[in-house]
Amino acid sequence: MNTKEILSTPCLMAVTFSVLLITTSTMPHALLAQTNTNFTIYRSPVYGIQLQYPSDWEKQENGTTQDTQTDVVTFLSPVVNSNANLDITIDNISDEKGILLTQYANQSIADLKQSLTNFKLIESTSKGVVIAGIPAYKTVYTSADGITILKTMEIGVIKGDKVYVLTYEAAMQEYTKYLPIIQKMIDSFQITK
Repeated sequence: MNTKEILSTPCLMAVTFSVLLITTSTMPHALLAQTNTNFTIYRSPVYGIQLQYPSDWEKQENGTTQDTQTDVVTFLSPVVNSNANLDITIDNISDEKGILLTQYANQSIADLKQSLTNFKLIESTSKGVVIAGIPAYKTVYTSADGITILKTMEIGVIKGDKVYVLTYEAAMQEYTKYLPIIQKMIDSFQITK
């Protein structure tokens, strides 16, 4: 080895180590913690669904029905003063036989515009969205709840005469923080009957 090769090897190692150190130290601690989250399985034989959720999140089984929608379960972040949650509802659409996924999504958006304060649509798509192996729609929007600006992602899938809707909601400043956990929960969602 010549002198240049001997000097360049420690320099290259120092640069690599520095980049690694900077990258690791600038990652949010919450994101690092999220990758180590323990998940447990939630099953509902009554509603025919299951998914994985963080074992330290609170699970509230609701089972309340209003009109055609049943609020099955809500998973709440364990962090104090956090309003991050994932809610699962099932909408019985037996009286709307043959409704297309895009029609349902557009009806949902129209209802949200009417019912939410300062509703602002960010994204609405059905391209490339799949839940439980079935094509789905995804809607992302913001709204106001008093002084809090909420960001919400709604993902829905039609199977038979039911629409399974997974709704992630969080304050605008914490939405991205919980998104990796929520995405893992959504990706694990299954319809079992």
